[in-house]
Amino acid sequence: MNLYKSAYWTKWAISLYVIIFLLDVTVGVRINKLQVPEVTHIGSPVILDCDYSWEETKDEGIVVKWYFNEEKIPVYQWIATKKPQVLGILKGRLNLEYSVSQDKNSKHRALHITKPGPDLSGDYTCLVSSFNNEDRRTKSMLVFVPEKNLDLRQERIGEEVLQVLCSAEGVFPKPDMSLLMGSSEVNGSLVTVEERDGLFDIKARANIPALISPEEFSCELRIPKANYTVRKEAVYYPGAYGTALAPSGFLLFAILCSKGIFLLKG
Repeated sequence: MNLYKSAYWTKWAISLYVIIFLLDVTVGVRINKLQVPEVTHIGSPVILDCDYSWEETKDEGIVVKWYFNEEKIPVYQWIATKKPQVLGILKGRLNLEYSVSQDKNSKHRALHITKPGPDLSGDYTCLVSSFNNEDRRTKSMLVFVPEKNLDLRQERIGEEVLQVLCSAEGVFPKPDMSLLMGSSEVNGSLVTVEERDGLFDIKARANIPALISPEEFSCELRIPKANYTVRKEAVYYPGAYGTALAPSGFLLFAILCSKGIFLLKG
C-alpha cells in the first residue's frame, strides 16, 4: 500500500511539474489586440496596430513581423531598438517614422500606411516573437474604391421601345447594380461587369415599352463587402418639355449619397 501511495504521489508531482513548466514557458510575449480596420477608403491613411505585452525580466530580442495574405516573406519587420524594414507590396507605402509608443520594445510595432490602394486588400498577420516564445494573429482589411461617376440615361429605340442604361466605372471590389422603375426592379435588365486594371466597370440596361406618361427610374450601385450603396434617380417625361429639354430626355436628376441629396435640372 505504501508503495502504491508513493507511486501515486510521484506521478502527481511529475504532472504538477510539467504544468508549471509549460506555464512558465508559455507566459511571455503575447498579442493583446490586433487592430486592423475591416474597411477603409482608397487613399485615406490607415494604421494597423499589433498591441502586445511581454515580461520585462524574461523577454528579450523582441521581433515584430507583418505578413500579407499567404506570403512566407514578411512585408514588414522590426527588431526592437533597430530601424524597421519594409519589403514587398508595402515598400514605399509606409511612414517608417511613425511610432505608436515611446517604449523601446513596442515603438514601431504598427503599420502606418499612407496611401492604401485596392491591391492592399487582404489578410494581415502580426507575428511577435522573443527568445522565449511567439504569438500571432490575423485580420482582414478591405480597401474599397467608390465609383468615379454613376450615369443614368435613356435612349429611344424606334417608336415602341425605350432603353434605360446605367453605368459606373472604377469600382472595387466587384459591385452589384439594379435598375428600378418606380419601386419595382425592371424585369429583364441585363447587368455586365468588366475588370480593368484591378478595378471594375459595371453596366445595367433594360428595354421597356415606350411610355405615354411620366415615370421615375432609379439606378442603385452596391458594394456589399464595403456596406456601401449609392443611388441615382430620374423622372422621365415622354416628348418635349419646353425649349430647355430635348425630346425624350430627363427633366430631373436626383443623386442620393451619404452627404445628402442634390437636384440637377436639365
